[in-house]
Amino acid sequence: MRRAHTGMATILSLLGCLAIAAGTARASIGVFVGEPFGSFGTMLPTGHTSLYLDHICVASPTTFRPCRPGEFGAVLSRYHDLRPSTLDWYATPVLPFLYGVEDLADVPAFVTPQTVLDVRERYRRDHLQAFLPVSLDPGQIQGRKQSGEWGEGVGSAFDRRLFLYEIDTTPAQDAELLVWLNGLSDRRRYSLLHANCANFAADAVNLLYPQAIRLNKVGDFGMLSPKQVARSFDTFGDAHPELHLRVYEIPQLPGTLRRSRPLRGAAETFVKTKRYLATLIVIQPEAIAADWLVYEKADKWTVGNDATELHPEDWRALATYRIADRGAAPVVISPRSDPNSADIVASEADESRPSR
Repeated sequence: MRRAHTGMATILSLLGCLAIAAGTARASIGVFVGEPFGSFGTMLPTGHTSLYLDHICVASPTTFRPCRPGEFGAVLSRYHDLRPSTLDWYATPVLPFLYGVEDLADVPAFVTPQTVLDVRERYRRDHLQAFLPVSLDPGQIQGRKQSGEWGEGVGSAFDRRLFLYEIDTTPAQDAELLVWLNGLSDRRRYSLLHANCANFAADAVNLLYPQAIRLNKVGDFGMLSPKQVARSFDTFGDAHPELHLRVYEIPQLPGTLRRSRPLRGAAETFVKTKRYLATLIVIQPEAIAADWLVYEKADKWTVGNDATELHPEDWRALATYRIADRGAAPVVISPRSDPNSADIVASEADESRPSR
């Protein structure tokens, strides 16, 4: 099915390159790192990583085009299992990804399991029918028995708190990325150790900024974790102030669903997850001592340092900012602030970020 889109993807890429090259506004590439939730999140509390592009938008769940004025960008995520399809990943606009809706006015104020079912089924029926012709299993809510993980890409803030790390890109980089995305294979290839959600996002970031996302071979035991993606992104952004690193926190929406858990790396999982800690203390206490040393030396870092909270209504300001000087950082005016005093949540380029 993915190859059937090749001709259209090529046309979209060529038109997109022209449109992006003609643009003057600074664009961004970013990663969402989401906290773990549900039963799987209890067993493996490493969370989830998605790729965010604010100037590239969704033409279909697997093809892309430049964004039009007023659009918010696209989010791409690789999942372990997108049954019944054989897709490896799919994309949604950022508002449906976070809140399950296409209009900010429709974001649920309070989320219940029935809200989750209704919102996700509506989006599947309207936009994903060709790829996912079956309805959402009620067991997909909060990690119970699942028939596929596609629901996690619609209304992600129903289930978990997320953090967004983003840096600037140039029109030329966006054009390169658009061509790469529209030629990207979408046959399932998920592997926990070598081709997980974090690897997928890292591939795109490293295409534009080589070696920006690096493995923590010691702290994550050779795999790439969502926490390490955020840490690498943060370190790279601090080392390159001209890219204007921004860090945002997207709170989990209020409701009856269980709150998500803190994001952890691999070594951290064994020293902070009670079921593993208690078991290893009994059967192999020396392993806990060794793992604690690894955590302290290579894995101890907190996601979301210096993050600014980003609520649904703030996305409109993010989508409409204009940069008069290409050397200036994006400025976000929060609609929640007093209209007579703008709430600047992204600093000018010459202002240093607080130390970590």
